Amino acid sequence: MTCVFLSSPYSHPNEAVLEDRVTAAGNACAWLYREGYLPMSPIAHWHRVAQRNELPTEAMAWTEWNRQWVYASDAVVVLELNGWRDSQGVAMEIAWANENETPVWRIQPNFQFGFEWVTA
Repeated sequence: MTCVFLSSPYSHPNEAVLEDRVTAAGNACAWLYREGYLPMSPIAHWHRVAQRNELPTEAMAWTEWNRQWVYASDAVVVLELNGWRDSQGVAMEIAWANENETPVWRIQPNFQFGFEWVTA
Protein backbone atom coordinates (compact mmCIF):
# COMPACT_ATOMS: atom_id res chain seq x y z
CA MET A 1 0.00 0.00 0.00
CA THR A 2 1.30 3.48 -0.87
CA CYS A 3 1.87 5.63 2.23
CA VAL A 4 0.97 9.28 1.67
CA PHE A 5 1.36 12.39 3.82
CA LEU A 6 -1.68 14.68 3.61
CA SER A 7 -0.61 18.30 3.55
CA SER A 8 -3.36 20.84 4.15
CA PRO A 9 -3.79 24.32 5.60
CA TYR A 10 -4.42 24.37 9.34
CA SER A 11 -3.97 27.58 11.32
CA HIS A 12 -6.60 30.31 11.04
CA PRO A 13 -7.73 33.10 13.38
CA ASN A 14 -11.36 32.04 12.92
CA GLU A 15 -11.98 28.90 15.02
CA ALA A 16 -14.81 27.77 12.70
CA VAL A 17 -12.48 27.81 9.68
CA LEU A 18 -9.84 25.86 11.62
CA GLU A 19 -12.44 23.25 12.63
CA ASP A 20 -13.66 22.99 9.02
CA ARG A 21 -10.05 22.34 7.96
CA VAL A 22 -9.68 19.59 10.58
CA THR A 23 -12.90 17.96 9.38
CA ALA A 24 -11.87 18.22 5.72
CA ALA A 25 -8.48 16.63 6.48
CA GLY A 26 -10.21 13.70 8.18
CA ASN A 27 -12.62 13.29 5.28
CA ALA A 28 -9.74 13.44 2.80
CA CYS A 29 -7.93 10.69 4.74
CA ALA A 30 -11.03 8.49 4.55
CA TRP A 31 -11.32 9.17 0.80
CA LEU A 32 -7.63 8.40 0.23
CA TYR A 33 -7.96 5.17 2.21
CA ARG A 34 -10.93 4.12 0.06
CA GLU A 35 -8.80 4.97 -3.00
CA GLY A 36 -6.20 2.44 -1.82
CA TYR A 37 -3.69 4.66 -0.02
CA LEU A 38 -2.47 4.68 3.56
CA PRO A 39 -2.74 8.36 4.57
CA MET A 40 -1.06 10.19 7.44
CA SER A 41 -2.37 13.63 8.36
CA PRO A 42 -0.98 15.52 11.35
CA ILE A 43 -4.21 17.53 11.40
CA ALA A 44 -6.68 14.65 11.12
CA HIS A 45 -4.73 12.33 13.38
CA TRP A 46 -3.38 14.72 16.03
CA HIS A 47 -5.46 17.91 16.32
CA ARG A 48 -8.15 16.52 18.62
CA VAL A 49 -5.65 14.29 20.48
CA ALA A 50 -3.50 17.34 21.16
CA GLN A 51 -6.50 19.33 22.39
CA ARG A 52 -7.65 16.58 24.76
CA ASN A 53 -4.18 15.91 26.14
CA GLU A 54 -2.85 19.44 26.55
CA LEU A 55 -0.29 19.03 23.76
CA PRO A 56 0.60 22.01 21.60
CA THR A 57 -1.83 22.69 18.76
CA GLU A 58 0.14 25.41 16.97
CA ALA A 59 1.51 24.16 13.67
CA MET A 60 5.12 25.13 14.31
CA ALA A 61 5.31 22.83 17.35
CA TRP A 62 4.91 19.87 14.98
CA THR A 63 7.44 20.95 12.33
CA GLU A 64 10.11 18.29 12.89
CA TRP A 65 7.49 15.59 13.36
CA ASN A 66 5.88 16.56 10.04
CA ARG A 67 9.24 16.66 8.26
CA GLN A 68 10.00 13.08 9.34
CA TRP A 69 6.61 11.88 8.10
CA VAL A 70 7.09 13.64 4.76
CA TYR A 71 10.49 11.97 4.38
CA ALA A 72 9.03 8.57 5.26
CA SER A 73 6.09 8.84 2.84
CA ASP A 74 5.88 7.57 -0.72
CA ALA A 75 4.10 10.78 -1.79
CA VAL A 76 2.74 14.04 -0.41
CA VAL A 77 -0.89 14.79 -1.23
CA VAL A 78 -1.82 18.47 -0.99
CA LEU A 79 -5.44 19.13 -0.05
CA GLU A 80 -6.41 22.29 -1.92
CA LEU A 81 -8.65 23.95 0.64
CA ASN A 82 -9.07 27.73 0.65
CA GLY A 83 -5.80 29.19 1.84
CA TRP A 84 -3.56 26.31 0.81
CA ARG A 85 -1.41 28.53 -1.43
CA ASP A 86 -0.79 30.94 1.49
CA SER A 87 -0.08 28.24 4.09
CA GLN A 88 3.49 28.29 5.40
CA GLY A 89 3.09 24.68 6.54
CA VAL A 90 1.95 23.44 3.13
CA ALA A 91 4.83 25.34 1.50
CA MET A 92 7.34 23.73 3.90
CA GLU A 93 5.94 20.26 3.29
CA ILE A 94 6.10 20.68 -0.49
CA ALA A 95 9.70 21.94 -0.18
CA TRP A 96 10.66 18.92 1.95
CA ALA A 97 9.04 16.60 -0.59
CA ASN A 98 10.93 18.29 -3.42
CA GLU A 99 14.29 18.10 -1.63
CA ASN A 100 13.64 14.42 -0.89
CA GLU A 101 12.44 13.78 -4.47
CA THR A 102 9.06 12.66 -3.13
CA PRO A 103 6.17 13.08 -5.59
CA VAL A 104 3.63 15.80 -4.79
CA TRP A 105 0.04 15.13 -5.82
CA ARG A 106 -3.01 17.35 -5.34
CA ILE A 107 -6.64 16.77 -4.49
CA GLN A 108 -9.51 19.17 -4.05
CA PRO A 109 -12.96 18.94 -2.54
CA ASN A 110 -15.70 17.90 -4.94
CA PHE A 111 -19.11 18.25 -3.35
CA GLN A 112 -20.63 15.52 -5.51
CA PHE A 113 -17.89 12.91 -5.08
CA GLY A 114 -16.08 14.02 -1.92
CA PHE A 115 -12.66 14.73 -3.46
CA GLU A 116 -10.98 14.51 -6.82
CA TRP A 117 -7.44 14.42 -8.16
CA VAL A 118 -6.13 17.65 -9.64
CA THR A 119 -4.36 17.29 -12.95
CA ALA A 120 -1.70 19.80 -13.97
